Amino acid sequence: EEACCGLFQEDKRLYVRANQANQMISAINMAQDLGIDNLVIVGGYDAHLITDLLKERKVAIMISSVHGLPARPDDDIDHNFKLASILSEAGVLFCLENTRRMTEMNTMNLPFHAGTCITYGLDKREAISAITLNTAKILGIEERCGSIEIGKDATLFLSEGDALDMRTNNVTKAFIQGRDLDLDNHQKFLYRKFRDKYAQ
Repeated sequence: EEACCGLFQEDKRLYVRANQANQMISAINMAQDLGIDNLVIVGGYDAHLITDLLKERKVAIMISSVHGLPARPDDDIDHNFKLASILSEAGVLFCLENTRRMTEMNTMNLPFHAGTCITYGLDKREAISAITLNTAKILGIEERCGSIEIGKDATLFLSEGDALDMRTNNVTKAFIQGRDLDLDNHQKFLYRKFRDKYAQ
């Protein structure tokens, strides 16, 4: 009982994984019947079909699998790529998420998902917000992070090239709550090892 109390006091959010329009409508109606105001749909594949309802009920979408294949044979091949642009134009709050199997690799690729959305019509500032400030708003932590402002946690990274382009992304520094992170890893170790070996 205590775990659910925050849902009714607006302290917590209810996250529902749903992709089909009828699933999302059912979740929205259930949340309304229960008096839950902070509903977030995770997935949202068919969200473009119900943008008016999402906007009216203030339901946020965490778009999954930007680089995924279409769910149905007759869907546009670029459906996942342009969904963010459609939701942005409709005024629906959304962010990008990519937590499935192989979470670390998928999280590493999140900036490139935002870059793909730019190619398919999403404004660059909106794309950056989709992996920063919008995400913080949807999680309810925008007072602490999501943008660079006085008083917020210094959680950010620096890239020598365009962070949203896999050809130029080169993260040189990363900070979580102001702590400078060690970006060395096993892949970089192997790179150095074999670079030196074959340079001889």
